[in-house]
Parts: sequence; structure tokens; C-alpha cells
Amino acid sequence: MAKSRDEFSKSTKLKLAQRVAYQCSSPGCTNITIGPHQSDPNKVMNLGQAAHIHAAAVGGPRYLGSMTPEERSSPDNGIWLCNMHARAVDLDAATYTDALLKVWKKAAEDKAARALLNAEREIETGMETLIVLDVDLMFTGEWIGARGDQWTFVVKDFLFGNVERLRNFGKNELLPRRRYLIIESQNEGRLLQEGCDWHVNAKGQHEITVRVYPEISRISLKELGSDIASAYDGDLLIADGDFQKVSGAQHAKQVIERNLGLPFGSWIFKPMMGSYFPMYYAAYQDNLPMLNRLTRMELIRLMTIPTSLLETEKDAPLNFVKSITEVSVMAPLKGLAGIFISLLWSDGTAWSDTLYVNYKQDDTEPDEEDQEIIALLRQTFEQPPLALLQKAASVFKGEELKLKRDNTVIQRLFNETLPTIVAIAQPAMQEEIYPLFDSYETSSSIDRRAFGFYTTADIELAVTKGNVAEIGLHIILRGFKKAGVDAFDVYGDLYIFFDDYYFAVKPSHHGPVWHKKLYDVEITSEDIRAIAAQWVEHLATLTTRQINALK
Repeated sequence: MAKSRDEFSKSTKLKLAQRVAYQCSSPGCTNITIGPHQSDPNKVMNLGQAAHIHAAAVGGPRYLGSMTPEERSSPDNGIWLCNMHARAVDLDAATYTDALLKVWKKAAEDKAARALLNAEREIETGMETLIVLDVDLMFTGEWIGARGDQWTFVVKDFLFGNVERLRNFGKNELLPRRRYLIIESQNEGRLLQEGCDWHVNAKGQHEITVRVYPEISRISLKELGSDIASAYDGDLLIADGDFQKVSGAQHAKQVIERNLGLPFGSWIFKPMMGSYFPMYYAAYQDNLPMLNRLTRMELIRLMTIPTSLLETEKDAPLNFVKSITEVSVMAPLKGLAGIFISLLWSDGTAWSDTLYVNYKQDDTEPDEEDQEIIALLRQTFEQPPLALLQKAASVFKGEELKLKRDNTVIQRLFNETLPTIVAIAQPAMQEEIYPLFDSYETSSSIDRRAFGFYTTADIELAVTKGNVAEIGLHIILRGFKKAGVDAFDVYGDLYIFFDDYYFAVKPSHHGPVWHKKLYDVEITSEDIRAIAAQWVEHLATLTTRQINALK
């Protein structure tokens, strides 16, 4: 007698259950499906089923006649569900289509894989963190917990917005991309479904419950593809008569720079693209701790919140990034803000580098709806609650970096990088700086000791023997020559300071940071070009200040 159903084997059922850690694959269902038997200590209780995506027999839900018996009984055609959801998907095949069940299955397996590798951290109950519900609604809060797609938290101190804005939040008919939730300490952002429930708890605090969409799908750096390479200032790079190509982490770096520096709503073909960073920078460039946090929140938004008005699971501009570990905004250069960023790519690989991001706001006229949002945000920025901002700046502590200082890198920076900076700066110096003076003299130093006449062996000994704190590049511009102004000299320095985990390029000990790198990240020719440009600009600024002081 022919077999009427193409059933799963025991090993296939076991495989389907184990691949989702015995948890139901239905999104939002928190039911585990296996546990101890209540009366027999030698048994386990299984409340899950290996359900067929395409039915095992003719007449069943989602039956596909073109499949072979082997395909119907294979793991590819199965999904692990709790008993309730297994029954539901078979009773309503029109709602629970094969395409939907395949999405459920992939999402559940991805979630189990991340949990297995500890790639996701649960938000700790009672942990204070920064929370964003909209660009004008940001506050410190306390996480209560999540049940399925419902996330609950307590509101503490408002940074932007107020109680009235909060109470009206769930009632507003906003576009999906403006209804989102971002939890800073978790590197997590989600689009919100309709509705927002709140009440005042026993402590007099507002307790909020929102419903979130599933997290977005992420792509690998390989899937990101390639693009034309550009310099730190946006100029396209050409080699051998053709455009240079860039892929992998370097391409991703360019995508981050492009998206973070694009003023929100300025791209006419896709008005939901863009970033609030230029606006944050204008308001908080003198309050770096707060600017760092706002920039981090904006990066989390760009990596987790789709820009499409229709899609809820894809189309986030930075969906190849998993989490942001550190953000440090540094000194500007020709309309670009230097930003040191440490992050994890979607596959969990750590990466860090200094990026150069546009901070100038776009001059195009926003539409009426955006004007209201921008006006409200600017009004908030005009009178920031300083005490709350300072408190918020101390809430999050970045994860400790693991890579210690490397004397080999320090020696290479002294022997190779400093001379290269001088060489690259020379054309601009000869055109803009040197003609203003009678002569100039350059030198280098290690911990303020001049090394102009020392051998390579002396330098190696100085680096490897002691705990070098800094190396320096120095120039003396002698005898400024211009009618009507007394002659003067200009002393310009460039230092590389060494911390336990990274090195930073600055004009002085207390000056602004120009560039920052971890020891295991190679300093590129584009990085050196940017540093050289900073140095030339710094010398021009020093000269201009001296002229103005003598007038």
C-alpha cells in the first residue's frame, strides 16, 4: 500500500526543533516547547510540533504537487512551532502562506544563532538608559521588559519633549519612519506599530508600552557590493586613468560617511533618507559628551530604522552594521567633522576608524511637515536642560577595548608616518604658507626630546625601552614679511598621543583631536592626507591670529 503522507523522520523533527532552540518560530511567541515532565523526573514534556510548510498530503494546507516526497519530508519544508501556532497555521492557510512561514523560519533560526553566539544582549531589567521615541521626544528611562512584540519602559527625565508630547504620541497619525523606538544601551531600534499605552505607576512615573515590528534583516559587507573610491573630502580617486573601486569595510565606511552627513530630507528622490547629525552638530558642537551620544543614537537609527514608507523589515541605510561601541566627535576640517567610530559589522567582526562627515545643514526648503519637526527641534535646542544633558552623558559606559598599545606601530608612525605628513603637506605649504615667511625649519620629537640627528637604532631603543607618551612634528616659520605688520615667528606642532588602546593626532596636549585609530587598524594614505590638511589649516589659523593680534 502506497504511503499517503510524506512525514518527517525523527531526526528531521529533532533538527527543526534544535535549530530554533526549541522555541516557537512564530514572531512574538515566547513559548518554549520543551521542559521537565511534571510527575516523572525521568521524562521531558514536548509541547512543540514540526509543521509542514507545504502539506504532507494532497488536500492539506499549502500543498504543492510539484514537490517530490523527499522534498516534502526534508528539513527545508519544515518549521518548528508550539502546538497552538501549529494548529493555527494549518487552519488558516490563506493567512499563513508558505512565503510567510519561510520568513518566520529564517527569522527564528537567525535569532537562535545570535543568542547562541551571545551576539545579542538582553536589556537588563532596571537598567537606566537613553530612549528615543522621535526626534523631538528623548528621555532617560528604565527598561521593564518585553513580552512578544510589546516593550515596556518607564520614563524618567526628558531631554527633548515633555509629558504632553508623550501622552499624544500614540494618537498622532505619523508616518512609520517617524514612529520608532531606540534603546541606546542595547544598540537597538525598531519601528512601532499603531497605538501606545501608558499609565502613571505607584512612583508617579509614566510607564509606557508600545508594540514593535520585528527587527530588520541585515546584510553582509559582501552583499553591500562595491563603489567608486573617494578621498576624505569626497573627491573621486583615480589610478592608471580609471576610477578606483572600493569594497568591504572601506566601502562601508564611505556609506556611513555619506548617510550620516546627508541632512535629513535633502535628497529629493528619497526624502526619508538623511540624518539629523548636521542639526545636532550645529546645536552641540560645544558640548562634545552630548554630541557624541546624539551621534551614536543617530547611527543606531540609521542602522535599524527603514527609510521606506512601506517596508518594515529592510531598507535601513546602515543595515550592514550590528552595533555601535564608541563614538567620538573630533575637530572639523573644511566643513567635515572627524568622528572616531568603533562598531561591529553584521557578522560580529569588530572595526574602528576615523570618518570625515559633512556637518553643514542643507539650504533646500523642507516641506511643511518637516518644517514643524525642525522648528520644534530647534526650539528645544535653544534652551537645552543642561543638568539633564550632563546626567545623560554619564549614563552609558562603552565596552572596554581589548587591544593594547603596540610599540611596533609607534615606531612606524615616527619613522614613516610623520615624514609622509610633511611630504604631503609640502605643496600646500609652498603655495599658502612659506611665501609669507623668510624661512622655516622642521623637526620631530619623542616625548618632547628632539630626534633630528639620532639614528634609527636610537629611535627604536627610545620606543621599545620606555613607555612613549607622544611623538611630535614641529615647524618654526621665521620672519613674517608683510608691509604694515611687524615681523613675527609662528610655531606649529602636530602630536600623536598614545593611550592604552588607541593613538590620537592633535595640535597640542589640550587641543582638539584631528584623528584617532586603534593600534591594529592601519593608517591609510587618505588618513595621512586628511591629517596633513588639518596641519596646514592649523598653521594658517595661527598665522592669521598673530596678524590680527598685531593690528
